Amino acid sequence: MKSKNYTIMIIPDDEKKSWSFHLRKLSLQAIGFLILFLVSSCLLILSIYIPRINTYEKYEKEYKRLISERLEVAELYAILKRVSQMDEMIRNSLGSTLELEDPLLMEDSISGLYDEPVKQISYLENVPSYPPIQGFISQRLSNKGYFLKDTHHGIDIVSKEGEPILAAASGVIVFSGWTYDYGNMVIIYHGDDYFTHYGHNKKNLKQQLDFVNKGEIIGLVGTTGISSGPHLHFEIWREFQPVDPLEYFPEYATSDITFQND
Repeated sequence: MKSKNYTIMIIPDDEKKSWSFHLRKLSLQAIGFLILFLVSSCLLILSIYIPRINTYEKYEKEYKRLISERLEVAELYAILKRVSQMDEMIRNSLGSTLELEDPLLMEDSISGLYDEPVKQISYLENVPSYPPIQGFISQRLSNKGYFLKDTHHGIDIVSKEGEPILAAASGVIVFSGWTYDYGNMVIIYHGDDYFTHYGHNKKNLKQQLDFVNKGEIIGLVGTTGISSGPHLHFEIWREFQPVDPLEYFPEYATSDITFQND
């Protein structure tokens, strides 16, 4: 008659006291079935959830791609809104006072005297070429960020508070007032689709619709708006697109203290 009991012995190598366990055949079979059940369950769970994990990863990648596209669209929308506001501001401010299509003629500065100097801008004078202030570049233009807060359409020039800010070119003041981000701000239209922006000013010294000459004082360096210290936020726009001011003022590269400085 076959035995219904099994004995398992554990004998240490150092010949100390050994241990023995007595198991019934039925208990051993139950343990075997339990192990088989656990292995089968694990395999079943893996067969069900591995495809779901792959599907989740696929959806997560698609979600991140959609979020990235939404952020790009939001950034483009913000730029479009800013351009639209600028266009509306120019039309409301200058449309009834200055005829931009005719009076703002692009003439060579050596061609002679103008009949209406307040309404005309010299072609050689309207290109930004006069450094607005002397100082150190603490931040460059960056408009490729994934988040709106990463977008920076100009350069920051650190200088002493109260230093005079000079017009980079001749033009007409189309905005002189307060903005949330840049505090006291001045925007000049120079003709030929050129605009320059001057932000964080301690004080604006020119009013809307004032005509300024290249190198004329338009404000004082300050730290108004969202600012961590006295500096000038300076932007150049051409055809409603921001351009790098360092392309127009390469001399600033010698005072560049950003990590991007090569």
